[in-house]
Amino acid sequence: MTDKQRVRIRIESRSGSETTVQKARGDLYRKGDHTYIRYEEEQNELGRTVTIIKLEDNQIRILRQGDVQAEQTFVPGEKRTGYYHTPQLRMELEMETHQLSSEAIHGIGITRWSYDLYASGTHAGAYRIKLLIQEE
Repeated sequence: MTDKQRVRIRIESRSGSETTVQKARGDLYRKGDHTYIRYEEEQNELGRTVTIIKLEDNQIRILRQGDVQAEQTFVPGEKRTGYYHTPQLRMELEMETHQLSSEAIHGIGITRWSYDLYASGTHAGAYRIKLLIQEE
């Protein structure tokens, strides 16, 4: 099935005592065994950015394209490299994923993961993410 489905997206990111919440509306579609969620981030001072989240068995990949370009891959028990680029900044990232669990069926539901983020080789924080996808 490659039919698009409109969805509501809520991403909760916790680091230490700080929590940020991002909400968006986007499209969910399936290609083979993979689920893709595509949405446009809210316009901000960095410009226009489209995010694609690829959900696989035991792996999540996040691609950001536009004025912000980034790639992050999360696989439990592994350290993966990625990047974050804006017109003003270029940074290499490493994500060491500790845990990933999903209660989602074909992308609809809750997916959680935790990881340590390293930016240009320096520990930048420990994060817990909760991704909630609901049919619109």
